[in-house]
Amino acid sequence: MRSVIYIFKKELKQYLFSPIAYIVAAVFHAILGYFFYNSLLSYTRAGIEMAGTGQRPEVFTPTVVIMEGLIRSMGTIFLLLTPLITMRLVAEEKRTRTMELLMTSPLPLGAIIIGKFLAAYFIYSVIILLTLYMPVVLELFSTINWLHIFSGYAGLLLIGATMISVGLFASTVTDKQVIAAVLSIGILVIFWFVGGGIGAASPRVTDFLRNIAIYTPFKNMFQGLIDLRDIFYFLSFTFFMLFLSHRIAEAERF
Repeated sequence: MRSVIYIFKKELKQYLFSPIAYIVAAVFHAILGYFFYNSLLSYTRAGIEMAGTGQRPEVFTPTVVIMEGLIRSMGTIFLLLTPLITMRLVAEEKRTRTMELLMTSPLPLGAIIIGKFLAAYFIYSVIILLTLYMPVVLELFSTINWLHIFSGYAGLLLIGATMISVGLFASTVTDKQVIAAVLSIGILVIFWFVGGGIGAASPRVTDFLRNIAIYTPFKNMFQGLIDLRDIFYFLSFTFFMLFLSHRIAEAERF
Protein backbone atom coordinates (compact mmCIF):
# COMPACT_ATOMS: atom_id res chain seq x y z
CA MET A 1 0.00 0.00 0.00
CA ARG A 2 2.84 2.39 0.80
CA SER A 3 4.35 1.70 -2.60
CA VAL A 4 1.07 2.59 -4.32
CA ILE A 5 0.80 5.83 -2.32
CA TYR A 6 4.41 6.73 -3.16
CA ILE A 7 3.85 6.27 -6.91
CA PHE A 8 0.50 8.07 -6.68
CA LYS A 9 2.09 11.12 -5.04
CA LYS A 10 4.98 11.09 -7.50
CA GLU A 11 2.65 11.03 -10.51
CA LEU A 12 0.31 13.60 -9.00
CA LYS A 13 3.21 16.03 -8.59
CA GLN A 14 4.08 15.46 -12.25
CA TYR A 15 0.56 16.47 -13.22
CA LEU A 16 0.48 19.50 -10.93
CA PHE A 17 3.80 20.85 -12.21
CA SER A 18 3.10 20.22 -15.90
CA PRO A 19 0.66 22.19 -18.07
CA ILE A 20 -1.13 19.21 -19.64
CA ALA A 21 -3.69 18.69 -16.84
CA TYR A 22 -4.54 22.40 -16.76
CA ILE A 23 -4.86 22.55 -20.54
CA VAL A 24 -7.14 19.51 -20.61
CA ALA A 25 -9.28 20.96 -17.80
CA ALA A 26 -9.49 24.37 -19.49
CA VAL A 27 -10.45 22.94 -22.88
CA PHE A 28 -13.00 20.57 -21.35
CA HIS A 29 -14.73 23.21 -19.23
CA ALA A 30 -14.70 25.77 -22.04
CA ILE A 31 -16.44 23.33 -24.41
CA LEU A 32 -18.87 22.10 -21.77
CA GLY A 33 -19.66 25.63 -20.58
CA TYR A 34 -20.59 26.54 -24.15
CA PHE A 35 -22.82 23.46 -24.40
CA PHE A 36 -24.45 24.27 -21.04
CA TYR A 37 -25.22 27.84 -22.07
CA ASN A 38 -26.74 26.75 -25.39
CA SER A 39 -28.74 24.00 -23.71
CA LEU A 40 -30.20 26.49 -21.25
CA LEU A 41 -31.21 28.86 -24.04
CA SER A 42 -32.76 26.06 -26.11
CA TYR A 43 -34.66 24.66 -23.11
CA THR A 44 -35.99 28.09 -22.15
CA ARG A 45 -37.17 28.88 -25.67
CA ALA A 46 -38.81 25.48 -26.06
CA GLY A 47 -40.50 25.89 -22.66
CA ILE A 48 -41.95 29.27 -23.67
CA GLU A 49 -43.26 27.85 -26.94
CA MET A 50 -44.86 24.87 -25.18
CA ALA A 51 -46.44 27.17 -22.58
CA GLY A 52 -48.18 28.98 -25.42
CA THR A 53 -49.61 25.78 -26.86
CA GLY A 54 -50.50 24.25 -23.50
CA GLN A 55 -48.50 21.10 -24.26
CA ARG A 56 -45.66 19.96 -22.03
CA PRO A 57 -44.40 16.34 -22.32
CA GLU A 58 -43.48 14.59 -19.07
CA VAL A 59 -39.94 13.98 -20.33
CA PHE A 60 -39.43 17.70 -20.91
CA THR A 61 -37.47 18.35 -17.72
CA PRO A 62 -34.05 19.95 -17.11
CA THR A 63 -32.71 16.58 -16.02
CA VAL A 64 -33.63 14.85 -19.28
CA VAL A 65 -33.33 17.70 -21.78
CA ILE A 66 -30.21 19.41 -20.41
CA MET A 67 -28.24 17.14 -18.09
CA GLU A 68 -28.54 13.92 -20.10
CA GLY A 69 -27.09 15.64 -23.13
CA LEU A 70 -24.33 17.27 -21.10
CA ILE A 71 -23.28 14.03 -19.42
CA ARG A 72 -23.22 12.27 -22.79
CA SER A 73 -21.11 15.13 -24.14
CA MET A 74 -18.69 14.81 -21.21
CA GLY A 75 -18.05 11.18 -22.06
CA THR A 76 -17.60 11.96 -25.75
CA ILE A 77 -15.19 14.85 -25.10
CA PHE A 78 -13.07 12.78 -22.73
CA LEU A 79 -12.90 10.05 -25.35
CA LEU A 80 -10.40 12.39 -27.04
CA LEU A 81 -8.96 14.14 -23.97
CA THR A 82 -8.23 11.12 -21.76
CA PRO A 83 -5.26 9.97 -23.93
CA LEU A 84 -3.67 13.38 -23.33
CA ILE A 85 -3.74 12.66 -19.59
CA THR A 86 -2.41 9.11 -19.86
CA MET A 87 0.05 9.27 -22.77
CA ARG A 88 3.03 10.16 -20.60
CA LEU A 89 2.43 7.72 -17.74
CA VAL A 90 4.85 5.03 -18.90
CA ALA A 91 6.00 6.26 -22.33
CA GLU A 92 7.79 9.25 -20.82
CA GLU A 93 9.45 7.03 -18.21
CA LYS A 94 10.73 4.81 -21.03
CA ARG A 95 11.99 7.75 -23.05
CA THR A 96 13.94 9.24 -20.15
CA ARG A 97 15.13 5.78 -18.99
CA THR A 98 13.64 6.32 -15.53
CA MET A 99 11.40 3.29 -16.02
CA GLU A 100 14.48 1.11 -15.69
CA LEU A 101 15.13 2.59 -12.27
CA LEU A 102 11.55 1.86 -11.21
CA MET A 103 11.81 -1.69 -12.53
CA THR A 104 14.98 -2.37 -10.54
CA SER A 105 13.70 -0.69 -7.38
CA PRO A 106 12.11 -2.61 -4.48
CA LEU A 107 8.71 -1.29 -5.57
CA PRO A 108 6.34 -4.05 -6.77
CA LEU A 109 5.44 -3.73 -10.43
CA GLY A 110 1.75 -3.94 -9.56
CA ALA A 111 2.10 -0.97 -7.21
CA ILE A 112 3.72 1.07 -10.00
CA ILE A 113 0.87 0.33 -12.41
CA ILE A 114 -1.87 0.94 -9.84
CA GLY A 115 -0.23 4.14 -8.55
CA LYS A 116 0.03 5.60 -12.03
CA PHE A 117 -3.56 4.61 -12.81
CA LEU A 118 -4.90 6.19 -9.61
CA ALA A 119 -3.04 9.47 -10.20
CA ALA A 120 -4.48 9.84 -13.72
CA TYR A 121 -7.92 8.79 -12.50
CA PHE A 122 -7.76 11.36 -9.69
CA ILE A 123 -7.10 14.16 -12.19
CA TYR A 124 -9.97 12.92 -14.38
CA SER A 125 -12.36 12.70 -11.42
CA VAL A 126 -11.56 16.22 -10.21
CA ILE A 127 -12.18 17.67 -13.69
CA ILE A 128 -15.48 15.80 -13.94
CA LEU A 129 -16.73 16.65 -10.45
CA LEU A 130 -16.03 20.34 -10.99
CA THR A 131 -19.01 20.31 -13.38
CA LEU A 132 -21.44 19.67 -10.52
CA TYR A 133 -22.17 23.39 -10.48
CA MET A 134 -24.38 22.77 -13.53
CA PRO A 135 -27.09 20.66 -11.85
CA VAL A 136 -26.81 22.93 -8.79
CA VAL A 137 -27.56 25.98 -10.96
CA LEU A 138 -30.50 24.16 -12.53
CA GLU A 139 -31.80 23.21 -9.08
CA LEU A 140 -31.89 26.89 -8.11
CA PHE A 141 -34.37 27.70 -10.89
CA SER A 142 -36.12 24.38 -11.42
CA THR A 143 -36.36 20.84 -10.04
CA ILE A 144 -33.67 18.24 -10.66
CA ASN A 145 -33.92 14.48 -10.27
CA TRP A 146 -30.76 13.95 -8.23
CA LEU A 147 -30.93 10.16 -8.44
CA HIS A 148 -30.83 10.50 -12.21
CA ILE A 149 -27.88 12.90 -11.91
CA PHE A 150 -26.10 10.52 -9.54
CA SER A 151 -26.54 7.68 -12.02
CA GLY A 152 -25.09 9.81 -14.82
CA TYR A 153 -22.06 10.89 -12.82
CA ALA A 154 -21.51 7.33 -11.63
CA GLY A 155 -21.44 6.35 -15.30
CA LEU A 156 -18.89 9.10 -16.00
CA LEU A 157 -16.63 7.90 -13.19
CA LEU A 158 -16.89 4.27 -14.28
CA ILE A 159 -16.28 4.93 -17.97
CA GLY A 160 -13.47 7.26 -16.93
CA ALA A 161 -11.73 4.40 -15.13
CA THR A 162 -12.09 2.32 -18.29
CA MET A 163 -10.65 5.06 -20.52
CA ILE A 164 -7.76 5.72 -18.14
CA SER A 165 -6.88 2.01 -18.06
CA VAL A 166 -6.88 1.90 -21.88
CA GLY A 167 -4.63 4.95 -21.98
CA LEU A 168 -2.25 3.39 -19.47
CA PHE A 169 -2.11 0.22 -21.54
CA ALA A 170 -1.31 2.21 -24.69
CA SER A 171 1.45 4.04 -22.82
CA THR A 172 3.11 0.77 -21.78
CA VAL A 173 3.58 -0.48 -25.34
CA THR A 174 5.66 2.45 -26.63
CA ASP A 175 8.16 5.08 -25.54
CA LYS A 176 6.59 7.81 -27.69
CA GLN A 177 3.77 9.84 -26.17
CA VAL A 178 2.15 10.73 -29.49
CA ILE A 179 1.93 7.07 -30.51
CA ALA A 180 0.49 6.20 -27.09
CA ALA A 181 -2.16 8.92 -27.47
CA VAL A 182 -3.12 7.85 -31.01
CA LEU A 183 -3.27 4.17 -30.04
CA SER A 184 -5.42 4.97 -27.02
CA ILE A 185 -7.81 7.10 -29.08
CA GLY A 186 -8.05 4.33 -31.67
CA ILE A 187 -8.96 1.67 -29.10
CA LEU A 188 -11.48 3.93 -27.35
CA VAL A 189 -13.15 5.03 -30.58
CA ILE A 190 -13.51 1.42 -31.71
CA PHE A 191 -15.10 0.34 -28.43
CA TRP A 192 -17.25 3.49 -28.33
CA PHE A 193 -18.75 3.15 -31.81
CA VAL A 194 -18.65 -0.63 -32.28
CA GLY A 195 -22.18 -0.84 -30.93
CA GLY A 196 -23.31 1.42 -33.77
CA GLY A 197 -22.26 -1.08 -36.43
CA ILE A 198 -25.75 -2.45 -36.43
CA GLY A 199 -27.41 -4.00 -39.46
CA ALA A 200 -24.22 -4.99 -41.22
CA ALA A 201 -24.21 -8.48 -39.72
CA SER A 202 -26.46 -11.12 -38.22
CA PRO A 203 -28.57 -10.40 -35.11
CA ARG A 204 -26.14 -12.40 -32.99
CA VAL A 205 -23.20 -10.31 -34.14
CA THR A 206 -25.27 -7.17 -33.61
CA ASP A 207 -26.05 -8.15 -30.02
CA PHE A 208 -22.41 -9.04 -29.41
CA LEU A 209 -21.27 -5.65 -30.69
CA ARG A 210 -23.75 -3.90 -28.45
CA ASN A 211 -22.54 -5.91 -25.46
CA ILE A 212 -18.85 -5.04 -25.90
CA ALA A 213 -19.36 -1.35 -26.72
CA ILE A 214 -18.45 0.91 -23.79
CA TYR A 215 -21.09 3.41 -24.91
CA THR A 216 -23.99 1.00 -24.30
CA PRO A 217 -23.66 0.69 -20.48
CA PHE A 218 -22.71 4.38 -20.28
CA LYS A 219 -25.91 5.29 -22.14
CA ASN A 220 -27.95 3.25 -19.67
CA MET A 221 -26.41 5.10 -16.74
CA PHE A 222 -26.73 8.66 -18.04
CA GLN A 223 -30.37 7.84 -18.81
CA GLY A 224 -30.85 6.99 -15.13
CA LEU A 225 -30.70 3.18 -15.34
CA ILE A 226 -28.29 1.55 -12.90
CA ASP A 227 -27.67 -2.11 -13.73
CA LEU A 228 -25.13 -4.24 -11.89
CA ARG A 229 -24.20 -5.81 -15.23
CA ASP A 230 -23.09 -2.40 -16.55
CA ILE A 231 -21.02 -1.74 -13.43
CA PHE A 232 -19.46 -5.19 -13.67
CA TYR A 233 -18.65 -4.59 -17.34
CA PHE A 234 -16.79 -1.35 -16.64
CA LEU A 235 -14.88 -2.83 -13.70
CA SER A 236 -13.98 -5.97 -15.66
CA PHE A 237 -12.79 -3.94 -18.65
CA THR A 238 -10.69 -1.73 -16.37
CA PHE A 239 -9.07 -4.63 -14.49
CA PHE A 240 -8.38 -6.47 -17.75
CA MET A 241 -6.56 -3.48 -19.24
CA LEU A 242 -4.57 -3.00 -16.03
CA PHE A 243 -3.68 -6.69 -16.14
CA LEU A 244 -2.44 -6.32 -19.73
CA SER A 245 -0.40 -3.26 -18.75
CA HIS A 246 1.18 -5.23 -15.92
CA ARG A 247 2.01 -8.17 -18.18
CA ILE A 248 3.60 -5.97 -20.83
CA ALA A 249 5.69 -4.13 -18.26
CA GLU A 250 6.71 -7.42 -16.66
CA ALA A 251 7.75 -8.85 -20.05
CA GLU A 252 9.94 -5.80 -20.69
CA ARG A 253 11.44 -6.09 -17.25
CA PHE A 254 12.96 -9.43 -18.17
